[in-house]
Amino acid sequence: MSNESSRKSVSFKAQARTIDHLGKGQIADAPTAVSELWKNSYDAYARDVALHLFDDDIKCGAIIDNGCGMTYEQLSNSWLTIGTSSKTKKNLLPEEDRFGLKDRYTQGEKGIGRLSTAFLAPVTLIVTKKGNTQYSAALIDWRLFENTYLSLHDIKVPMQQFDNLSELPSVCSGLQKDMLKNLALNPKTEDEKMLRHMWQRFSEDEQEAFDFRHNSQDNEVFISTEQKVRQLSENFTFKSSHSDSWATLLDKVTDLDEAEHGTALFLLDLNRDLALLTNRGNMSREADEYQAIQRDLVDTLRAFVDPFNRESSDNNEFHYEIIAFDNVGYSRGDRTEILNYQDVFDYSQFETLEHKVVGVIDDKGWFRGQVTAFGKEYPDVAFPCRTSGMDALTKTGAFDFKLGTFEIELAKSTHEPEHHAYLKEQAEKYAGFMIFRDGLRVLPYGRSDNDFFQIEENRGKNAGRYYWASRRLFGQVLLEHKSNRSLKDKAGREGFVKNEAARELKVLIRSLLLKLADTYFGTNSEERKIMLDQLSKDKQKQLKARNSSARLSKKTFTSAMTANLPKLTLHVESARSFHKELEDGVTLSLHHLDELVKGIDKLEALRPELKAPNKPAKMDDYLEEQYRSYRDLFGELSELLQTCRERLNKLETLSQQRSPMESAQNKYNAIDLALTKQVNRYANDIDKTLERLVITWKKTARVDKEVFEQQALPLLDAVTNASDTTQVLNSLDKIYRDLADDIATKYEGFLQALDKLEQGVDLESAFTLAEDERVKAEQEITQMRSLAQLGISFEILAHELSTQDKAVTRSLNAMSVGAKQELGFKNAMKAHKQFTEYLRFLSPLKLSGYQTRDDITGQDIVKNVKLFFQDQFEQQNIKLEFSDAFMRMNIVDVKSRIIPVFINLLNNAQYWVALAEQEREIKVDIINDLVVIANNGPAIDHDDIGNLFQLFYSRRPTGNGVGLYLSKQNLAIARHNIWYAQKPEEKLIQNGANFVIQFRGMEVR
Repeated sequence: MSNESSRKSVSFKAQARTIDHLGKGQIADAPTAVSELWKNSYDAYARDVALHLFDDDIKCGAIIDNGCGMTYEQLSNSWLTIGTSSKTKKNLLPEEDRFGLKDRYTQGEKGIGRLSTAFLAPVTLIVTKKGNTQYSAALIDWRLFENTYLSLHDIKVPMQQFDNLSELPSVCSGLQKDMLKNLALNPKTEDEKMLRHMWQRFSEDEQEAFDFRHNSQDNEVFISTEQKVRQLSENFTFKSSHSDSWATLLDKVTDLDEAEHGTALFLLDLNRDLALLTNRGNMSREADEYQAIQRDLVDTLRAFVDPFNRESSDNNEFHYEIIAFDNVGYSRGDRTEILNYQDVFDYSQFETLEHKVVGVIDDKGWFRGQVTAFGKEYPDVAFPCRTSGMDALTKTGAFDFKLGTFEIELAKSTHEPEHHAYLKEQAEKYAGFMIFRDGLRVLPYGRSDNDFFQIEENRGKNAGRYYWASRRLFGQVLLEHKSNRSLKDKAGREGFVKNEAARELKVLIRSLLLKLADTYFGTNSEERKIMLDQLSKDKQKQLKARNSSARLSKKTFTSAMTANLPKLTLHVESARSFHKELEDGVTLSLHHLDELVKGIDKLEALRPELKAPNKPAKMDDYLEEQYRSYRDLFGELSELLQTCRERLNKLETLSQQRSPMESAQNKYNAIDLALTKQVNRYANDIDKTLERLVITWKKTARVDKEVFEQQALPLLDAVTNASDTTQVLNSLDKIYRDLADDIATKYEGFLQALDKLEQGVDLESAFTLAEDERVKAEQEITQMRSLAQLGISFEILAHELSTQDKAVTRSLNAMSVGAKQELGFKNAMKAHKQFTEYLRFLSPLKLSGYQTRDDITGQDIVKNVKLFFQDQFEQQNIKLEFSDAFMRMNIVDVKSRIIPVFINLLNNAQYWVALAEQEREIKVDIINDLVVIANNGPAIDHDDIGNLFQLFYSRRPTGNGVGLYLSKQNLAIARHNIWYAQKPEEKLIQNGANFVIQFRGMEVR
């Protein structure tokens, strides 16, 4: 027999487990799997994609979108066909499947990304719909492909078409039954008997492997793959609530495109990672595993779409989210938002960074762009990043580049303290150097555990020279398929294939980072040294000037108060006397009337000088009390003088001694004379001040001229023929630079101040306002940190209380009928219900979570108010009135956002109305489409109104200053507004405290 006779051609044969290897075997983790499936939604021109997780006995998830969807034939011929050519060709979808959106270049390449679902859950129910076609569904249990004895053609995927989503539970049930036929549990034909035999052999192999590795000391029980398939199919029931959230996405595109379209991948029996995020059971939220799972998921999928893209619009954006729902489901249950597409560090925030690099590395390996260091811009920067050995044109291709960071030490930063603190918080959440291709993120770059460009490795060698730090770096490399074809992803999405292009990309970026550090940012940078030296000097001078200004302002304030208070008191007594004489109605002689006019004129002329001075930002309680007393006394003087003037004008009119023209002319002359005297007095004071100022600055100039001589002469005297000329000249230059900078700062600052005065700027008010805002900003930073800690504590406490509440409810309901008749049981149940209501009212304070929007009527609010306060108002003799218009009011919002606002306002009113001098009243009504909550307790002090909604600000002895702040913040989320009424037309009780709420979209029915 010749060798040629044995020659033949054969084909590769694929066993069923090939699918298992291409799916679960190629994916590193759950976040990567989700990313792959979201990319498919992007390729299908979806506007929205989401991962929704549903808690139940068998936990489920759904990756839903409103992309173009598939027909029944496409689902069979494309989705269920591995390695389709559509991805490889990178062709655009037909125009009707792009819905007028901007062109998207296909992200996938190999046609196997859909197999990622096998990593997330063992069973996938895919439901899809193309516009104007029926729904199509297919059910796949990926565990079937683990059987080593089966070929691909041995496994059949059940499919079905249907008309309405409401049919999906019954469709799924039928598909589950059909899927079990793959096990050939009741074999009849020879093929079925062979299939049954292969499953028996595979189960025997699994048993043998289990026995080999099994530790007799643990309690693990063997369950074969066949048993797992059967159990899930027999025990799982698809609920209509699982598809409710997808229906919402479909409704959105129905309005836009006049047809439903999209795809949903329902993940049945979630893997451990996603199951824990759905319900962590008895595991602590602080457990390392739970924290790591959530951190990895968010770290990987945050900024899934390029957050620095300024050209994106609502029409073209790709929105994404991850939400976990409790076992009640989408429509009525509680939800926990894990990720939202808006939760990113965007371009507007990037623009505020003090260090920025924006440009391009061209195909020759040169960087060209703009650098900003310490806020100073360096345009048209260009230098090579290429290294020896590279071709004239790099294999990587040209790409855009953005990088930003900030100084970690506040003393070295040009940012204001509050913004610096904000950036540090943002860096904790969003820092990373990411890579994007055609607008979508490439994994795993930018994750905290990825150091592709060796940023942290180099920083460990020399943190000064290798300036960049991943934990405070916001950056991106922006690639395009057309320009960067050689950069290809690995099959498992663990990064780029290690080829020449990937190696060049790494070298180019590393070279760029080092050159930027050496030139502008790192310890080797001369620019950095100069900028930091100047920054240090500027900050010291600013701090000195600020402290001097604050001390001077406080001193001026205290001196003015001390000097003017006796005068003010005396003048108020005089004004009271004049007012009494004019109000008594006694007939006054013309001579005496003239005396009164002169006295009032004198007080009017003195009044501006007695005006309360600008108060300093910080005052102790004693000084605050003094200021308020002085302010009230000055207010009384102004009011008395105004009343006296009105009375004098009336008397002159009644006397008829002068004609109207004569009276008006006399009044004009008197006011003109008074104002002229006032202006002349101030002008004389300014002239004297300017004279003193000129003398002071001339003296200062003489001293400054002599400073160089004082510093340089000793150096000059020490010079000999043997001296180092270079060193001497450098020393003289240094003296010059230091003195020139100091002189410029001093004199330019003075000239700028004079220039502002010339332009009419009120420097005193500006300084006072700036200092006041600075002090408030420092307080807010401290307060927000305290609130954050309080919020975290409450989040933990609320979750645990909610868990215990459910346990107590189950236990009480489980008691015998006889026990439930006992008085003790009834009291316990009543108290427990009250506690549950309190817990529900507090729900908006949770750090996370989402509640459904409902119609909320005035009647709903009144009902909840009465339920919360019970009979407290009656016990305290408080008359609480809700108007008919308020009862008919209706808004659409989250109940747990709106009702606690009323609870808080009425709780505050309950305290303050107790101080009322007459019958205690609280009223709630609607005035000009505004809801007004009023009480007849004391009105808010005018100086306190601006601080009412500030965090931790309270004049109530037992108040914590959180309620009004949170009320305003919660209302603002839904674009409602709340304020304290100052206009008479907004008040229900003119002399009381009135709060106004403007509800967006409110109706009175």
